[in-house]
Amino acid sequence: MVEEKQRNDLSGRGKFKILLNILSQRRFLITGIISIIVYFIVYLAATRFLILSFRIEPMESFFGFKLLSNWTELIFRQRSPFLFESIGVIYIGPIKLFLSIGNFLIALVLGILVGSNISVSYFGFRSLSLRGAKGIVSLIGTIPAIIGGAACCVPTLILVIGLQLTATLAAIWSYFVPLSAVLLILSLWWSLRRIQKRKL
Repeated sequence: MVEEKQRNDLSGRGKFKILLNILSQRRFLITGIISIIVYFIVYLAATRFLILSFRIEPMESFFGFKLLSNWTELIFRQRSPFLFESIGVIYIGPIKLFLSIGNFLIALVLGILVGSNISVSYFGFRSLSLRGAKGIVSLIGTIPAIIGGAACCVPTLILVIGLQLTATLAAIWSYFVPLSAVLLILSLWWSLRRIQKRKL
């Protein structure tokens, strides 16, 4: 009975329960939500669907909204793998947000994975008293998550140094999304597995 219980605790269901338990605590839930919001914004900025544009000509109004007439045809049309067309745009002062359901979903899913990784790592470092050498090991365990999240923001570096997101770079970019998702899932699984073993 004890061995069977341990096997159940080490199963995927056991890891999911631990994740829910961590996120049920306010401190770690807030950490996760903030991480999701920040990642969502950075992802859209990196793919140039969120732009800060100070236009020289005077704006007609602080808020504006435009929806393309053929938006139903474009809603899930891809420019390249994991990069979708926009169906409209929202202006809020100098902020220009291009509406793209597909890109929003990808940013949200990756953001949830990033937020979960950060919350779990924070829990492992704080609640399990992983200080000193153990704390360093715990922080090292978050490196795969950081690499996975950073992989999706590579275009930001390209924009910073003044390059355009060319067709070649867009093609390469298409590989970063699934790679990031895989790294984030593996990192989350590994972190939850270590927490499970320490609790048994």
